[in-house]
Amino acid sequence: MVKRRDKDAWLLLLALGIGVALIVSAKSFAGTTQGCKSITCMSQGQLERTARRVATHGGVTGSCYGCATRYMQLLADELIVREFPAWSEGWAVCVVERESGFNPGAVNWQSGATGLSQIEPQFHPEFNRWRLKDPVYATHAFGKLSRWGRDRSPWAGGGYSC
Repeated sequence: MVKRRDKDAWLLLLALGIGVALIVSAKSFAGTTQGCKSITCMSQGQLERTARRVATHGGVTGSCYGCATRYMQLLADELIVREFPAWSEGWAVCVVERESGFNPGAVNWQSGATGLSQIEPQFHPEFNRWRLKDPVYATHAFGKLSRWGRDRSPWAGGGYSC
């Protein structure tokens, strides 16, 4: 025969186990994209649509280095991180930070270098000069030109190193 105290302890442990299970499942649900509002939780399509919309509706405040809203800069950063493999994403982020300050509308008026990674259209006619201001197109162009980090030569000179 089970003593009342043992039965109460068993029920308490059962209730505690159920409570822990509910908390764990609630936290795991909150980590899904339905509960997450940050840029890192966006699908690729949602990120690309948002970046294009923000870039054309006030996210780019000028053609100078860093002349973009903080939100636009964060979107551009996330596009770069997702475009490049893990072993070269640090390099890619460094290049974009140094070249444009995460401003997809950045233009160097002396060289004509345009976009996030400051591609020079006169040397790379395979890329559309006007579309290089589109953050999604510029990110893909950067990936393709650098062979996703395997060819760093177009960004090797200058007074900095990534």
